[in-house]
Amino acid sequence: MSLLKVDDIHTRAGTSNRGHILQVASTTFTTSVAYSISGMTWTEVTGLTTTITPSSTNSKILVSVTMGGLESSGLNQRLGVCLRRNSTNIAKNTDSGGNHTKASWAGIGSNSNDIKNQPSFTHLDSPSTTSSVTYRVMITTEGSYTLYVNRSSSNASSSSVFKTASSLTLYEVAA
Repeated sequence: MSLLKVDDIHTRAGTSNRGHILQVASTTFTTSVAYSISGMTWTEVTGLTTTITPSSTNSKILVSVTMGGLESSGLNQRLGVCLRRNSTNIAKNTDSGGNHTKASWAGIGSNSNDIKNQPSFTHLDSPSTTSSVTYRVMITTEGSYTLYVNRSSSNASSSSVFKTASSLTLYEVAA
């Protein structure tokens, strides 16, 4: 077994603390909710919002999103998840072609008892500020359907339906 002990990590230029986690902010969302969405409109998952105040304008924010379940009321309907920093969607496809909805994660929704979609992704953000920054998880679907978060769509009121949890975690990384 090897053990490495250091007092500090420096870049070649002599800058210290690069790569250290300075703070963590997190929320876990356990409520089962349904969102009626039409026309591929981005809708905030109300319980998946977290705020962090970076200690330096050079800091990076590592964002980790894990959703326990995301299902659509429509059979085989496309759905998407993205990340919003304050009022701007980030961590999404930047393809400029057509009228595509650009997401961080995309899948097919199925209206069965199975929880088939468990979106999970990370994103390294550079907010370049020392003011508080709010990150939100946003969801959408094609057409006009209901998206269910933290539960399967069928038999939604049944006590035997699996209910899950989602989380949003922010790590300030010294850069």
